[in-house]
Amino acid sequence: MNAEVLNVGQRRLAIQRALQHYFHGARLDQVVGYWEQEYSAKPAFVLNRFLSEICTTEELKQNRKEMLKQVLYELTIIEKDELLQTNTKAQTVNVSAQYHAYIDFVAEVLHAVLEQDTDDFFDTLKMQLLRDRILLNDSSAMYNTTLAMMDRAQAKDYAKAITSLYQVLCEFYGPQRSDQVFAQARLMIKAKYPEADLHQLL
Repeated sequence: MNAEVLNVGQRRLAIQRALQHYFHGARLDQVVGYWEQEYSAKPAFVLNRFLSEICTTEELKQNRKEMLKQVLYELTIIEKDELLQTNTKAQTVNVSAQYHAYIDFVAEVLHAVLEQDTDDFFDTLKMQLLRDRILLNDSSAMYNTTLAMMDRAQAKDYAKAITSLYQVLCEFYGPQRSDQVFAQARLMIKAKYPEADLHQLL
């Protein structure tokens, strides 16, 4: 349990949920307010001291260990929920970053295709993507441009699609030129999308 993940409001809610089994009404508000005033800025390990101060009767003193367990349990529940939401947001950002890194990488590479080669390059790449089962439909009407065709790749196939693109680029301009183009595109993407995982693309 890492209380640093939670803000004061979340920790206050955990304290309130845990202590409502032992304190009620105005007294509950009082002890929660006391925690917020005296202990909210202190590390989690001082919870025991806080509980010692509010357990003023024999019955409460006997239940202090259970109170601590309950407080830690409630903190853990809220922390797990917070981490889940944070991870979900991070995954959404990463998926978006991967897509934009992929499509911008492809666009950068395609700038190297000479204008007179555009149609032949499109046809050759289409056949390569079909052979590699990245495209499942050979209808040219679906794709207005080479970039639009590459955009049809599913996220799990980004690396395969880029490999197909590299193979076709090598056919047209040779491996040395293709390596230069890919290296330049990689540097651009790495600088533009630091949150993207290039190992999943290249």
